[in-house]
Amino acid sequence: MEFIIPFKGLSLGFHEFTYEVNDLFFEEIDYSEIKRGEIKVDLELEIQETMLIFNFKIEGSVEVDCDRCLEAFNYPINGEQRLFIQFGASYKEETDEMITIPKDDHEINIAPIIYEYIQLLLPLQKMHFDDENGEMTCNKEMLAKLNAISKEEEIDPRWEILKKLKKD
Repeated sequence: MEFIIPFKGLSLGFHEFTYEVNDLFFEEIDYSEIKRGEIKVDLELEIQETMLIFNFKIEGSVEVDCDRCLEAFNYPINGEQRLFIQFGASYKEETDEMITIPKDDHEINIAPIIYEYIQLLLPLQKMHFDDENGEMTCNKEMLAKLNAISKEEEIDPRWEILKKLKKD
């Protein structure tokens, strides 16, 4: 329950929270592609009469699988996100930055919000970074195995016919 903020008990104005997101956090998320990570989340919450404004600062790293060589590696993440929550009749996601929650709610679980923001900080293709000489740092042994497997696959003859048409 560490990620639940009981905002009804807080005064109007600014409140600061700090969260440590680690392996246990990711284990609690069903179907998470991230299994390990060390992230610090600084949250500034501004409570107004009719709205909550969340300013997230996220910094750390997560372990992801390389899309090129399939080996796990640490990917650094760093970013800021803002979320506006207004009070209304029922729950509704207005936009990516605006959510309406029932006016009777008195607390909010920010764990799914933090997880979503971490996911948004990851690139679509996650690959090892090149070294200072511009050389690829992927697992060369695994790349050789993957290349060998892909060459072994027999090419469907229909593709060869289509390739010939493309050349003409």
